[in-house]
Amino acid sequence: MRIMSAERMRSLTTGIFAKLGMPQQDADFMGECLVDADLRGVLTHGCRFVPVYHALINKGTVNLHPEIKVVAEAPCTVAFDADNALGHIVSAQAMRTCIQRAKQFGIAAASVRNSRHCGAMAYYAQMAVDAGCIGNAVTNGGVMMAPYGGIDRAVALNPVAWAAPTGKPWAVNLDMATSVVAGSKVMLAIEKGEKIPLGWAIDTDGQPTDDPYKAREGAMLPLGGAKGYGLAVILDVLAGVLSGGRFGANQGLEPYPVKEQQYSHFFMAIDIAKFLPLEEFKGRMDALIEQLKTGRLAEGSQGIFLPGEIEYNTRQRHLREGIPYPASVMAEIEKIAADLGVA
Repeated sequence: MRIMSAERMRSLTTGIFAKLGMPQQDADFMGECLVDADLRGVLTHGCRFVPVYHALINKGTVNLHPEIKVVAEAPCTVAFDADNALGHIVSAQAMRTCIQRAKQFGIAAASVRNSRHCGAMAYYAQMAVDAGCIGNAVTNGGVMMAPYGGIDRAVALNPVAWAAPTGKPWAVNLDMATSVVAGSKVMLAIEKGEKIPLGWAIDTDGQPTDDPYKAREGAMLPLGGAKGYGLAVILDVLAGVLSGGRFGANQGLEPYPVKEQQYSHFFMAIDIAKFLPLEEFKGRMDALIEQLKTGRLAEGSQGIFLPGEIEYNTRQRHLREGIPYPASVMAEIEKIAADLGVA
């Protein structure tokens, strides 16, 4: 493991994207967004993706200077075409638009098509929380999951995040894939040279496997069987079908054909103050939290936590002690930085 400070990783990541030709403002945001995931302990969706994005940019499949367009809108809704931008850039723009319109109308939603990978959805849901809203963020992630009852990849992992403010230092922020675990955890196991638990995935013959290489070639399993599969389908309706972009097994239909590795997203913000005063809402949230936390603990339990609470605690620790990265990940990032002349 390599221990890196958040400040150093932001500087390194920002420098790489700026050297690749991304506008400085966007490069700064990429450093902030990716390191935020690592600070929260979600190493699967943070700076380990820098080499992936570097390869896509060099391949020409990412547009560093996109013309992000509004292709349809109404007072409470807006649809964007990302023009093959990195998903982080357009996702932040879409959520900012949702927040602005929610402040005016109470609720607003945005769809995005022709985008690229956008990282951890919790970041965009948290943007809404920071503005006094409830936030929702959905993307149709990599097509790595078998439908319930099948063994072939046909369903995207379709992560979803919901977040709401509290009177605590942390928000309730649920960010989850609809598979048993995020697909990036399989790749992280490969990077660490570890096996994966049985129940995460199946091999190409449909048999349970603890080999991450076989899992990568096979398929991830849906969370909760038929329920996770059903949720994945509904989320793809929101992110993929509704947006006019990619849906299902990398498909698109005329007049909206899709390119390799495109993604679609969906965002929503709800202005709490349009329903009841924000401080009253936070007080009610705190009462809900206390109700959940005061129950009896199961044998061996370390405590009862709310979604987002453990990530907040991890963030505070990583700010103090640094972020632990696999040595192989840091070696790749530092080689890219050296090749580009980033100090």
